[in-house]
Amino acid sequence: MLKSRYSPVESLKIMGHASKQLLGPNIEVLLWNIFKCQKKGWQEDFRTLTSDKDLVLLQEAILNSPFDSQFHQSLQHQWIMARSFRHLKSNIVTGVKTGSSVAAETHYFSASKHGEPFSNTKKMLLTTEYPLNNHEQSLLVVNSHLINFVSFEKFATHLDQVFETLDQHEGPILLAGDFNTWNGKRLRYINQLAETCALEEVKMLRKPKFSHLFQHLDHIYYRGLEVVNTQVHTHIRSSDHYPISLSLRTVKAKSRN
Repeated sequence: MLKSRYSPVESLKIMGHASKQLLGPNIEVLLWNIFKCQKKGWQEDFRTLTSDKDLVLLQEAILNSPFDSQFHQSLQHQWIMARSFRHLKSNIVTGVKTGSSVAAETHYFSASKHGEPFSNTKKMLLTTEYPLNNHEQSLLVVNSHLINFVSFEKFATHLDQVFETLDQHEGPILLAGDFNTWNGKRLRYINQLAETCALEEVKMLRKPKFSHLFQHLDHIYYRGLEVVNTQVHTHIRSSDHYPISLSLRTVKAKSRN
């Protein structure tokens, strides 16, 4: 039996400092799988893309690297990272990371019930909740990286975990991440679950990648928000995923009377 190069480190890490008290009415978002910061130019692109963002949702984020200081010392964003696994040789930890200009009121994370083949690594979801400018509701943000290279049944089990985190939240929701939708069956199941939660998918123009089997893996779903603008940064090549910028606007909560 092959010995894994990874060890599980399922835990939460909080870094940096938020610069605002409330989110909205305009919310600028960045979604990006950053490929473990392995490509040249990543740091410069990251700084440019995040300079005006209120929410930053990263997948394949890392810790214990030369890039740590910009998260620990940040005076713009509070960063919360759900750590999944550690590389035994380099000690680098990988997971999903959410940055916000507003401190989270609550946070929760969980690992997939199943591990991926050979490495047995698990994938993470991270939920954070933020106060909004209308003081009536909070925004639930779910940052997800779905399990890959497994049967549809194991994939569906992980996706069910993700959507279970939405059940009790009555306010606006932003659900985004790398969903590893390599085939139509996976995507149809996501859309089916999204419909049951009254979530809409953000529509965007983008280029399919050969390395992704010409399928789009990154998706954004929302509820109780207005989409103003979306941009896929196809000119940026410092990851194997294109960064996606999204401009949102809060909407007034409907009366329950």
